[in-house]
Amino acid sequence: MNLQGMMDPFGFTLRMRKRYGDPMSLPKMNGKPGLATGSVEGLRSVFAVPPETLDQMLAENFNALFGESSLFVLSGARHTAMRKLLMPPFHGQRMRLYGKQMCDLALQQSRDLKPGQQLVAQDLMHKLSLQTIIHIVFGVTAPAEAARLEALLEELRKSFTLGLTITLLIPGLRREFGGVGPWARRQRATRDLRSFLDPELARRRAEPAERTDVLSLLLEARQEDGTALDDQQIFEQLHTLLFAGYSTTAGALTWALYFLGHAPDALRRLQDELTALGVDPEPEALAKAPYLEAVCNETLRLRPPSPGVGRKLNAPMRIAGYDLPAGSGVFAQIIWAHHDPAVFPEPEVFRPERFLERTYSPFEFLPFGGGNRRCIGAAFALYEMKLILGTLLRRHSFELVSRKPVRVGLQGLPGSPVRVIVR
Repeated sequence: MNLQGMMDPFGFTLRMRKRYGDPMSLPKMNGKPGLATGSVEGLRSVFAVPPETLDQMLAENFNALFGESSLFVLSGARHTAMRKLLMPPFHGQRMRLYGKQMCDLALQQSRDLKPGQQLVAQDLMHKLSLQTIIHIVFGVTAPAEAARLEALLEELRKSFTLGLTITLLIPGLRREFGGVGPWARRQRATRDLRSFLDPELARRRAEPAERTDVLSLLLEARQEDGTALDDQQIFEQLHTLLFAGYSTTAGALTWALYFLGHAPDALRRLQDELTALGVDPEPEALAKAPYLEAVCNETLRLRPPSPGVGRKLNAPMRIAGYDLPAGSGVFAQIIWAHHDPAVFPEPEVFRPERFLERTYSPFEFLPFGGGNRRCIGAAFALYEMKLILGTLLRRHSFELVSRKPVRVGLQGLPGSPVRVIVR
């Protein structure tokens, strides 16, 4: 991807499809051909295959950032085993145990909002996402420790810049240059977070207690050979989860306010649904509210966390009518699938009702990717999004200060501040 694609990933990718069609040939990587596709059949041929057929594209880049045991990096049986070990907190009954905490954190934040107050939506949503991570993922409740962790996580988030993205693609730039530059900043933020986590891990190992936060569950987890994860493995998985779930959740919530600000009828219908749930609805009532889920899904259709995902073929495959040799790169273009007018009429229009009118296959609607590498936190992220958005909009509306379009930036996040007025 070139610089234009990094700065405007969604627009660039959609323009390429309009110009070259689907499927689209890509420049060779390491002497092997590349292909991009977002058609239903193309995506089915990428994701509905045995796990050993495909690996993560650019795994060495993720290794440099997150470490060799990161779920982004592992392949084959090791990836399957680690995914199985990490899955419990992020789906099913165990995930739903976090619902009350999520609602309470959002309610506490909403009580601090004043009618007429102007704020940047990203700031509000980052704070809410951050509080979820501190309390539910790390299980830190002491005010001083929580404040320190908040500062460390914020610096880690801010260290992910366009400069760091370029550095990841050019190995020669992965040097600290005397403490200056994007790589040095990221490495410093990573070390600072590790210095916080190591004594916390030691304390919890020495004083085991009945806890439900994700960090404690990772400490209790056992690999197939019966051994526990070591500190390095735990840190690398947490680092990966932070990258995948912190800014992306905040970004999705910000986009939801943005789209609802442009669609007053949708906002009215959503708030009517939330009001009908009563004064203090249970988290599960919010999670099952059909129009709230439709709003979240429509937001994720238009603004998925990533425009696409890359895979490397471990064996020859036929994809979208092309025979590709082992080692080829395939890019599954999520944003192309979500803008297919045959599946989503008027694809640029925010219309949550489409998710009430029909059910989409995992090759038509796939905001969290697909196959055996589908985002492990997909259910958790959607659950969190519904509870936070539902809790906020039960008490407040948010009016856009400006109706000018906001471009999509890095990680699918808004490329400029989304300013709103609390009502």
